Amino acid sequence: MSGGGSILSNSIKEINADCWLIGNDILLCRGSSQSSYTSWSDGKGSLFSLSKAFHPLPPTRQLTSTNTIRLIYDAGGVSAVWNIGVAFCKIKILDQCATREHVTLSYLLKREPLSFAVPHVYHHAKYDGRYYLFISKLRGQTLGTAWATMPETVKTNYVFRVANICKELAAWQGETISGVDGQNLSDHFLTKSGLGRDCSPEILLQNCREMGLECTRFYFYHCDLGPGNIIVDVGTQFIGIIDWETAGFVPKEWIRTKFCLSSGMNLPDNDPDWRRRLRRALEEDGFDEISDQWMNWWNEGV
Repeated sequence: MSGGGSILSNSIKEINADCWLIGNDILLCRGSSQSSYTSWSDGKGSLFSLSKAFHPLPPTRQLTSTNTIRLIYDAGGVSAVWNIGVAFCKIKILDQCATREHVTLSYLLKREPLSFAVPHVYHHAKYDGRYYLFISKLRGQTLGTAWATMPETVKTNYVFRVANICKELAAWQGETISGVDGQNLSDHFLTKSGLGRDCSPEILLQNCREMGLECTRFYFYHCDLGPGNIIVDVGTQFIGIIDWETAGFVPKEWIRTKFCLSSGMNLPDNDPDWRRRLRRALEEDGFDEISDQWMNWWNEGV
């Protein structure tokens, strides 16, 4: 989804046809550079390279709609994503207390082999209150895009595989409700806006106990396995998972409950077919849910 009005959506500006300024500290150029942090293919036989921006900063201009670098997502000034060759650049307003996505991806890669693919991290940085992440694309298309033309047998297979991924992830356990490094888990369904969206482990644990969740063990979970975050290639049966920014350790019942509650996991046109199927598959695998208790807790005091 493209957008163009937020401050974050203006974070990348063009210096010339082959160089761009990202924020005020990162220089992106087409072509290799000995001083670069990292590089990746532009998909056309050349490379994109990242390096530290030189000062004073050069004159820049806004990206055009025909530019090589394309804004593909703009979440109202909170986060934005650009397509840059075979990579994505993600920029977010920095949450000092939250687990960074590159930390979670590193945690996952240490547990290979996995039954699914995850992005490779090219570079990460934080400047001026923003978090910058450069990651590889995964081959294929989102499940949300592919779903309408999938045969029923293929749909069933992907439901089965994602349910198995939930079980695979849940084999890893943590000591409290948090990201993999013990920092905040930014799942806003586990905290109320009236609390200032406090996602600290202490507050999330208190909230989950109030809901009636079993809070003696905590299981690793992606927390946002909607069809836009699942990448598939039906021809090769490939499956990959992206957007690990809200992943962490949660009570086991939350794994299925999240599919009951989050319309953000719907297919295009707000079709709930995907998450309904996952709810049933997880129920068959022994995952309980507490959506009624959550609703009562959420509405308390409203």
